[in-house]
Amino acid sequence: MKSSIKPLMMSHKLITLCLLVVSTLTLSLNTQAFEDKTADRAIIRQFSESDERYLQQGRDRINELTRRHLGSRFQQQQEHDVALLQRLLDEQLVSTQDSRLLQDMGIILGDLLILEFDLRWVIYVDKYGPSRALQLKLTENVLFPITMISRRAEVGLEVDIAALYQQAEKKIAAYKAAARRFY
Repeated sequence: MKSSIKPLMMSHKLITLCLLVVSTLTLSLNTQAFEDKTADRAIIRQFSESDERYLQQGRDRINELTRRHLGSRFQQQQEHDVALLQRLLDEQLVSTQDSRLLQDMGIILGDLLILEFDLRWVIYVDKYGPSRALQLKLTENVLFPITMISRRAEVGLEVDIAALYQQAEKKIAAYKAAARRFY
């Protein structure tokens, strides 16, 4: 009798061990699958004080340049500011290689869009890292005005600021129309 109980106990221990290994592997695979799914999903977070300072420093840099070379400042008026941004490029006061100033110009473009539409500055974090973006409030729709100018200028494309602004307007109108269907 003793000899038949021993194999039964060993068999029970082996089954328990196998179940433990299988459940651990299953849990591990499920965790990995969950992490892979969420890694592709962007997160939108509010601006911090340092993010606001970053934008203000960009505004200050580009305003100083326009004041010094063009005798004017940005006034948060679409027609005036779009024309001033275009002059910076046309008169080559901002080099197509100067990413920082080109992105500062994008901050001004973003500020103009905020004045006309229900947008706010946010940090958009995806698998490529964080980016400053404009979010259409109450939606997950975002625009990236900071790089709208720089990405085009840096690859040698002619940049038409008014056309960029109009493209952004159309995109925002489409976002709003789509959002209305859900609200």
